[in-house]
Amino acid sequence: MKYILPFVLGVVLVMNSSFARAQGFESGESYLDSNNYVQYLPGNIPIVLSSPHGGYIEPDSIPDRDCDGCVYARDSYTQELTMALREEIYNITGCYPYTVINLLHRKKFDANRSIETAADGNTDVEESWYTYHAFIDTAKATIIENYGRGLFLDMHGHAHDIERIELGYLFTRSELQLSDEELNTADLIDETAIKQLVTDNSGELTCSEMIRSEHSLGEMLQVKGFPSVPSAAIPFPLDEEPYFNGGHNTVLHGSKNGGLVDAIQLEFNSDVRWDETLRNQLADSLALSLIQYIELHYFPGFATHYCLLPELGIESEAPKEIIVYPNPTISDLQLTAELGPCHITIHSLTGEIIFKQEWNGDPIDVSSIESGSYILHFQNKQGKSFYSRIIKK
Repeated sequence: MKYILPFVLGVVLVMNSSFARAQGFESGESYLDSNNYVQYLPGNIPIVLSSPHGGYIEPDSIPDRDCDGCVYARDSYTQELTMALREEIYNITGCYPYTVINLLHRKKFDANRSIETAADGNTDVEESWYTYHAFIDTAKATIIENYGRGLFLDMHGHAHDIERIELGYLFTRSELQLSDEELNTADLIDETAIKQLVTDNSGELTCSEMIRSEHSLGEMLQVKGFPSVPSAAIPFPLDEEPYFNGGHNTVLHGSKNGGLVDAIQLEFNSDVRWDETLRNQLADSLALSLIQYIELHYFPGFATHYCLLPELGIESEAPKEIIVYPNPTISDLQLTAELGPCHITIHSLTGEIIFKQEWNGDPIDVSSIESGSYILHFQNKQGKSFYSRIIKK
C-alpha cells in the first residue's frame, strides 16, 4: 500500500493528466489518501469503478453525520463486488479498471453527495471528499489522454423488494416510460449521463437503443441471468415500482455537462450482493458485459488489444475464417481451418512465452496453463504469422 499527500487544492489539481504521472500512480498498485479513508487502484483500461457506500471504518474521532434527508446505511458487499469485478476484468483482459473506494462507513462519509452533506462539516472528511473525486478525475484524465473517451460506473446496492439490477442514466421513472421517439429528443438527450455516447457511438444507435435495446448494458446482463431495468426485457419501471436513476457522482463524472467520459449508476439487489457465489457470478457476467459494451459502442476491435498488446512481432490478427475454439477454454483449443504445420507459442500479456510446440492440427492442450488471458501465436513454414486472443478458465 502506498500513500500520497493530501489534495489540498481539491479536484482542480487533476484536470491535467500529467498530475497522475507526477504522483507516480502505477496500474496494479494501491494508494491511500493521507487519512487512510480513500483507496485508489490505478488502471490501464478505459473503465472507472467507484464504490462510495461500501466502507466499514467507523473512527470515533469522526462524529456521525446528521443532516436532513441523509442516508446512513452501508451498501453491504458493494466494496467486495467492486473488487471482484476489478479482478474478473483483469482475469479476462490482463488489464485493470481504475478503481476508487470509500473505506469509511456511510454514516461518517457519503462519497455520492455534495461536500456539505457528504462530510457534514468535518474537515478530515472534507479532505477525503476532495481526494475521492480527485482520484476519479485523475483516472478520467488519463483515460482521455490514452483512449480519447471512457466509461465511469458508480457501484451501489438497493433494498427494493424487486430483485433486479437498476441502471441509472439520470432519466426518471416517468421519462423512461416515454416512447422511444420522445426519449430520443434533444432535450432529453441533454439530461443523460451518457450524452457523449448517445451522440457518438460506433453503431449510430439512438438514445432509447442505448439504454433499452438488445445493445444496452441492461440487456447484456439480462440475457446472462441477471434481471435488469432498463433493458429490452424490462424497458422501464412501472409507476408503483421503486427505481434509482443516478446520483451526485453520475452527474459530476458523466457527460451530461460535457466531457468525454460517460457515467452509469449501477444499483445491485440484495440477493446478488449477499450471496458470495452469486456475487462472483455477477462479477464474471458484468465483466464480460462491460467488455462487450466497450467493444460494441466505444472501440470496435477493442478485444484484440485491450490495454497492452505486447510487441511480439506478429503480423496480423487471425482472419475471420480462422476461429480458435472453444474460447474461453478449460483444456483444449482447436481451429476451424487447416493451416498445415505451424510453430505455436502462447504469450502472457506482458510478452513472456509460457508455452510452445510444433503443431500439425491436433487439439492444443492448455490444461497446464493458469487461468487468465493470453495471446496465441501461429507461424507457418513460410514465415507468415497471426495471433488470436484466448482466455483460459
